[in-house]
Amino acid sequence: MNAVPTNRQGHIKWLKWLVVLGALAATGLRIGLWSIDSSPTPQADKLPARPPIALADLKDALDAEFAPVVKDGLLRESTGCGVAIGVIDHGRRRVFTYGAARADSIFQIGSVTKTLTGLALAQLAAQGKVRLDEPVRPILFPDIDAGSPATEITLLDLATHRSGLPGIPDNLEPKDPDNPFADYDRVALHQFLVSHGTAKPADAKYLYSSFGIGLLGYALAQRAGVPYAQLIRTDITGPLHMDDTVFALSPEQAHRVIQGHGAGLDPIDTGLGDSGIFTGAVGAKSTVADLLTYLDANLHPERYAIGAAPDSPAATLPAAFALDHQLRGIVKPDTEVAFSWLFDLRSRRFEHGGTTPGFTAHVEFSPDQDRGIVVLYNRMDEVAGQRRFVDRVAENINQLMSGKPADRIDVISENDPSLAALDETDSDL
Repeated sequence: MNAVPTNRQGHIKWLKWLVVLGALAATGLRIGLWSIDSSPTPQADKLPARPPIALADLKDALDAEFAPVVKDGLLRESTGCGVAIGVIDHGRRRVFTYGAARADSIFQIGSVTKTLTGLALAQLAAQGKVRLDEPVRPILFPDIDAGSPATEITLLDLATHRSGLPGIPDNLEPKDPDNPFADYDRVALHQFLVSHGTAKPADAKYLYSSFGIGLLGYALAQRAGVPYAQLIRTDITGPLHMDDTVFALSPEQAHRVIQGHGAGLDPIDTGLGDSGIFTGAVGAKSTVADLLTYLDANLHPERYAIGAAPDSPAATLPAAFALDHQLRGIVKPDTEVAFSWLFDLRSRRFEHGGTTPGFTAHVEFSPDQDRGIVVLYNRMDEVAGQRRFVDRVAENINQLMSGKPADRIDVISENDPSLAALDETDSDL
């Protein structure tokens, strides 16, 4: 990194973003995919099995699971933290909230944004506006030397994290610590690509890259001739009526944003502005209801094309989702990648997560079970050696609904900085 903010407060805020991006880029898998975590919850922390719980009866079961968390744990009133949970099962949906969250609270969803960018690629491909094997260079900078066509980074390479690009570019020099990506502009991008080149490694493997997905979103917007946010609105959130999934907040929406918190439960200013070229990687804000609609569309896209005009974005959604879900190669044993989505071959679930300095998100859907789960949390929760809270909640729900022994959600590891904050108020789990 060439530069960081010089004032102490700005330096701390920038370091929080580095912690998030470093955790994601270093492992390439820590994006909320609990099922490929190498440190499973100890067996002693599992609750006894019980008969499968239907969606209609899930509230009572979750109330019991969350009781200790709300009373003395991560969601106690003094923390200011809350969780919004959505479950859709065979088309029926329920929303549950605990702590400070409300059903209409708006959260940053971080890297869940990447799945919107992947779907945007699928939409433009289904509409014949791009080819998956199309090099990204001529879309953005035809003045850069091409090199060998066989080795150029393609749109598909970007969508599947096989471009060889780093998680963040080495010429990122943030001026605004609240939003370190806002001023990474076209000039900086051009400089990086001239220096780095636009060829992928000969043996390019899966390497998680927020920069790569941001670059993909920027390239798709250039091809469409509209800003990225407008592209997503026209091709995805508009046809799906996801009116609270946005990149710039209206005054009414800004009023509904829930306060974000750092790992130590401290309230922080997470920055809610435009993320520049990184918008397609980390920039979206949303609600649990909107994300349930999104998962329903992933499960049943044909419902959202009924009555659509033949040439409209809604009409191409079924073909786009089918393309979006095609598995494109192995990430690690039992895990493959689609368009940003990771697919666990054991659970047969598509999953993605997101983390920003003040928020954590988990979304998943299972075509086999016709079920989707959303968990949104207003705290940055990336603790080494521990499954994220949102991932534990999602797994707990799956276990409750399948009749398997359930993982406890009130477990906190000894190295979690939230413990110190809870101890200060003489409360512990």
